[in-house]
Amino acid sequence: MDISELILTTCRHSQQWSAALWDSSTGSIVHCYRNGGVVAPQTLNLIGDDYILTSEDAKPITHVWCVNSQEVEKKMSTIHSEKITAMCVCPQSCYVAAGIGTKLYVWQLASGKLLSIQKKNYQPITCVKFSNDGAFVIVAGQDGMLVVYSLANLVSLHNNFVSQSGGQVEPIYTKHDHSLPITDLHVGNFGPKSRLATVSYDNTCKVYALSTGTLLLNLVFEHPLSAVVFDGPCWNLFLGQNSGKIQQFYLKEPPRGLEHHVKDDLIFQGHDKRVTCLDLGIANGVLVSGSDDCFVFVWEIASRQILRRIEHKGAITNVKCVLKHDNFFVQNLKAKVVVKNFDRGLIQGDDFVLSKIQGYDIDDEDDGEGTREDSSELKNENAKLRCVNKQLYDAAIQISRKYNNF
Repeated sequence: MDISELILTTCRHSQQWSAALWDSSTGSIVHCYRNGGVVAPQTLNLIGDDYILTSEDAKPITHVWCVNSQEVEKKMSTIHSEKITAMCVCPQSCYVAAGIGTKLYVWQLASGKLLSIQKKNYQPITCVKFSNDGAFVIVAGQDGMLVVYSLANLVSLHNNFVSQSGGQVEPIYTKHDHSLPITDLHVGNFGPKSRLATVSYDNTCKVYALSTGTLLLNLVFEHPLSAVVFDGPCWNLFLGQNSGKIQQFYLKEPPRGLEHHVKDDLIFQGHDKRVTCLDLGIANGVLVSGSDDCFVFVWEIASRQILRRIEHKGAITNVKCVLKHDNFFVQNLKAKVVVKNFDRGLIQGDDFVLSKIQGYDIDDEDDGEGTREDSSELKNENAKLRCVNKQLYDAAIQISRKYNNF
């Protein structure tokens, strides 16, 4: 791994630390983060270059650390109604989405405002991810259901105040292709043109077109799958299995049918128990894996050899490759990102300004129906106008109360 990259890990033994930052070239700890309990799987996040955000595995609490501090920021800890099972921060560090039971919650980080509560899954949510452009929110659950939302629709005040459906947003699409719980998902790095991969205990990996939900490939394996990650150009899939093996699948082979049974080759052999999490180095030259066998392995992808073994005192719950930067080592951190405590209730008409969302037009398939496109544009413009009108109305009410309340 490049010297400018570090590895952030969590495990199920939290007496010494909740999360640790490692130098992969030496296997030594660079930083440790204490007093946050056992960090739940799928809940380790960086907020810009300033903070680390996690959720406890056994308690309904989220914790925040400054990246240069060992102690948790107690003023930023939030108690929720139930424990969080999956959580992700958007790439612009503006919003955080979390699965609490069967519901999806979306907050704005700078204000802590709860913007949306959605209930589409029938069983607890297992994975929540943003696309790399922040335009899509992808949710998967124990019911095998995959749900993809537009972030702009989720955080729109129009949907919270005006909608007759109680704030429920219609997703872009839902998929019911897995017969058992979805254990992990990963999105490529090409915005709306990205590929989306999901893995499940039903021994399959599904590859979709992110913007349309079209199933491109159904890969069938011999063992249940527990983790998945694409490489940078989306030419290779790396899939962790319950058996402890990590399998590499090359996506640029000659054309095949929609369903493909994968042979047991291109194996990274080293873990003795279930692979719980995977991540790639930023240069795509190394693969980092965590397992229930209490080890984090750093692999060289080209040779499939282990470069470094990092032993923990508990089963690994999260691994993340991060860039090495000055904020990890400064004494006085000047944070660029504002983070507030998360609200437990939806916003109720107070002064509020949404962060900018980078939007894209989804035009992969042109159906030639101009009237449908025109109608969609009119609906979007109408929604925007109703949202702005609501904000103006709220502002007028507040000004009236301020100057007439003697």
